[in-house]
Amino acid sequence: MSETNDHWKTILQRGANALAFRITSPANAVKPIMVAEPAPQKRALPVMVYHAVAACALVDSWIMTGEGDVLIDRPAVLTRQKLVNAKAAEPPGSAQSPFSTGYAADYRLELVRLTWLAIIDDPASRLESLAATYKPPEPRVKLV
Repeated sequence: MSETNDHWKTILQRGANALAFRITSPANAVKPIMVAEPAPQKRALPVMVYHAVAACALVDSWIMTGEGDVLIDRPAVLTRQKLVNAKAAEPPGSAQSPFSTGYAADYRLELVRLTWLAIIDDPASRLESLAATYKPPEPRVKLV
């Protein structure tokens, strides 16, 4: 890899774009809960992009809880809340609304920005260590 840090933001953007957002709370919940998880991929991702996916998902959990290695600012929290509200308003089994698509794009940019702040001092090793601490959510079990 090159000595400049030009490519890291692209790697983080690819990682954030490989995330899927889903509501985990019941449909009638007062405060919906959303998680970011790696989307099913049609092809294998490069190792650093895979680490970026895990790091962006970890930063999402930091935004959700308000705790983490970087300062979580109000625009990130508000952007996440707009996405949660848009996803919760979608009827189960329906297609994704244009609002959800737009808010997800905005939120992915916030994830990239905060993930970059978390790894800026030593991108390669920090990205790898963040990816190692990521614990994916429990797999969904569909009851029949």
